[in-house]
Amino acid sequence: MRSGWLVRRMGTPMDAFMARQPILNRDLKVFGYELLFRNGAENYFRPVDGDLATKSLISDAVHLHDIESLSDGRKCFINFTRNALLSELYTMLPPPTTVVEILETVELDEELLLACHRVRKQGYMLALDDYVLEPRFEPLLPLIDLLKVEFPALTELQHYAVVASAEKFGFELLAEKVETPEQYDLARRHGYHYFQGYFFCKPQMLRARRLPQSRVQCLRLLQLIGKPEFDIDGIEDLIRGDLSLTYKLLRYLNSPVLRRQNPVNSVRHAITTLGQQPLLKWVSLIAVNEFSGEKPLELITTCLVRARFCELVGERVHDHTMGADCFMVGMFSLLDAMLDQPMSQLIKELNFSDAVRDALLRLESPLLPILELGLAMENGDWPEISRQSASLGIAEAEVFAAHAQSIDWSTDLQRATMDSA
Repeated sequence: MRSGWLVRRMGTPMDAFMARQPILNRDLKVFGYELLFRNGAENYFRPVDGDLATKSLISDAVHLHDIESLSDGRKCFINFTRNALLSELYTMLPPPTTVVEILETVELDEELLLACHRVRKQGYMLALDDYVLEPRFEPLLPLIDLLKVEFPALTELQHYAVVASAEKFGFELLAEKVETPEQYDLARRHGYHYFQGYFFCKPQMLRARRLPQSRVQCLRLLQLIGKPEFDIDGIEDLIRGDLSLTYKLLRYLNSPVLRRQNPVNSVRHAITTLGQQPLLKWVSLIAVNEFSGEKPLELITTCLVRARFCELVGERVHDHTMGADCFMVGMFSLLDAMLDQPMSQLIKELNFSDAVRDALLRLESPLLPILELGLAMENGDWPEISRQSASLGIAEAEVFAAHAQSIDWSTDLQRATMDSA
């Protein structure tokens, strides 16, 4: 079987870690994995706000990792706080592979029960975590698919009572904290369907690299999306001005788990595809997860200038319809340096047009000469600037003007961000 994983933050704010522990069936085959929040490289949970833990875990699972890769196409178990459940954050995840776990500490009332009905109605499995034999859980038992029991904590008679409840309400049983062969054999004899614990596998570490991002940019975006009038133009400008947001939005919407027939290949397309409320939920997740990050690096400024320059030159050389593709080429041209991963690997996660993809891979593309002209401007390579300008049929004076305009655009964008803090 594959070992457990871990993904969440440690060391620098650019690193992320979380834990993944397998859940096995009666044949000792993997049924699914529980994703566990970690706020450091140490393989244990350090106390943190529960809402933050849930939001961060979901954000990392969606944006830093392919959720289907995390689960190998099997079930993914994730703990949900009351607030996360009521706000339906689980809708960021695919129903076929997501198990919504309700913590045993949650306050059980009519509002929560209605939220659980919505979970089931939308096609998600529902589990109750760390169950103890308390009467207050009775109203919830008819709604759940799985009951997770801390196996060593119950007596023999209590196990019989739990099995009786499962037979009465029709849910399946999962034995947690199974740490010895004897506990596994006993749980199996009692009729438990699934098993989880150190006897099978301890979580192991996996590090992911996160992009730097401006907290204020997220706040401004949240404010803009939250207004009654959905300002698509303003929202598009804000997202386009942030490499991290652009990358994550396109990766999210082009994820295989969403099973879209047509790729989403621009920020505007992504905004109109999502709509106001789903976009607000998505940005909220990003914002909460990134608030403890670093200030934008110099690479961000370079990307902004390069993106705007490529857009201006592309519109001049080709036409306005090519401007968006040229912007993407400039914006993502340093992505490999930011994430310390090969560009060829990162490109697979984004459904760019052939022209954009080939330009980023430095293959033959009508957009590649424009990117190379931008690089020549940054390096002050005058012979190359002259050669590329002539090849593209654009006067050098226009090239220098476009570059100066791009620097001003980047400066104004970042100044506006700082002024709104």
